[in-house]
Amino acid sequence: MNDREKLLAVPCRPDFDRIGSSIEAARCLPAEAYTAERYLEIERRTLFSNRWICVGLVDDVPEPGDATPLEVAGKSVIMTRDRAGAVHVFHNYCRHRGLKILAEPVRGRSRFTCPYHAWTYALDGRLVRAPHFDGPGRHRARPVDGLARVRSTVWHRLVFVNLSGHAPEFADWIAPLERRWARYDLSTLRHAESRSCDIAANWKLAVENFIDYYHLPYVHKGLNSYSAMEDHYPIREGDTFFGQGNASYAPSDEAAGGLPSFPGLDRAERSITEAICLFPNLLVTLFDDNLRIILVEPDGAGGCRERIEVFVAGDEAMAPELAPVRHALVERFQSFNVEDIAIVEGLQDAFATTAFDGGRLSPAFDANIHHFHRLVAAQTRA
Repeated sequence: MNDREKLLAVPCRPDFDRIGSSIEAARCLPAEAYTAERYLEIERRTLFSNRWICVGLVDDVPEPGDATPLEVAGKSVIMTRDRAGAVHVFHNYCRHRGLKILAEPVRGRSRFTCPYHAWTYALDGRLVRAPHFDGPGRHRARPVDGLARVRSTVWHRLVFVNLSGHAPEFADWIAPLERRWARYDLSTLRHAESRSCDIAANWKLAVENFIDYYHLPYVHKGLNSYSAMEDHYPIREGDTFFGQGNASYAPSDEAAGGLPSFPGLDRAERSITEAICLFPNLLVTLFDDNLRIILVEPDGAGGCRERIEVFVAGDEAMAPELAPVRHALVERFQSFNVEDIAIVEGLQDAFATTAFDGGRLSPAFDANIHHFHRLVAAQTRA
C-alpha cells in the first residue's frame, strides 16, 4: 500500500451523521473536513469527479489551434479548439506510455506531439502519427485510439466536464436553472473583465460564505445599505443549485444604471439579483445588467483560488465609452470580496488552531449552509 492509499484508508467521515435532517439538531461539518488532505482526496474522487464541474471558459482557447492544460479533481486535462472551432477536453496523457502531452498553453497549432516518442495528435484528439511503430521507417497512423476524451459541454461560454462519465445528461442537469432564468437572454453575454485571487482557506469556506447572507450587516455594511439581510429570500433546487436573491437591489455607485439591461426585463425585474452556487464550486450572480461567476478551485486542503469573470449584456455594453462604468462594476465586486477573504481566512485559521469542531446553525438564516453540508456529506460517502 503506497502513501496515498494509506491516506485514503484512514476513516475520515465518522461525524458526518451529525449533520442530520433537522437544522435545529444539526452540527456543521467537522473542522477536519476543512484542514485534512484526506478529505480533499475523497472530495476529488467523488463529488468533483461524479458531477458536472465548470473548468473554465471557451475564451481560454479563443482561436482554432489553441490548447491549454487544466487541473480537474487533481487530474490533468487539456482543453483544445480544433480547426473547425469546436472545443474539446481530453485527458493529458499520451496513449503510448502515459507522459503528459501538454505542459503549457499553446496557440496556433495544427497538432501537438508527445516529447517522449513523438506520437502526434490532432486538436480533435485523433492520433495522426506514431513514428516507427512497426519498425524503423514503418510509421502507423492509428495503432490505438486517440487521446482519451473527457465528457464535456459548453454552456453560455462556460466549459463543463464530467470525469466519471456517470453524471446525468447536462441538458437535464442545467434545465432547472435555465427555467428559473428564462427571462434573461444569456446568449447576449459579452466578457468584460477577469480577476483572480489566492485564498488561504478551504474551498468549502469560500462557497459557504457566498451562500450566507446572515453576515451582511456585520461584514458588508456598505452592501447591506442597499441589499439588506432582511430583504433576501432563499433559493434551492435540489442538489443542482441553491443560494439567495433580493428583489430590491439598489446600488448607487458609478456603475448603477450605467449599463444596458438584458433585453425585455420589466421595471421590477431590473431590481432583482440572484446569487447561487451551482454545486459544488461554481458561484454565479445574476443582475439585470451583468452576470458574474466565481470558480472556486481547491489548492490543497487549506487553500483555494477564485477565478472571477464578469460578463455584461450585449455589444452596446462593451462600448469603449462605457469602460469606466464596467471598471466601477468590477471594483464594486472586488471591495466585497476583500472583506469576505479576511473572514474565510480567519475561519480557516480558527479551524486549524482552536478546539472548534463544528457549530450550531440558525434555522432562520443557515438553511443554505445546512443544505451544502448535507450534499457534501452524502456525495463524499459514495
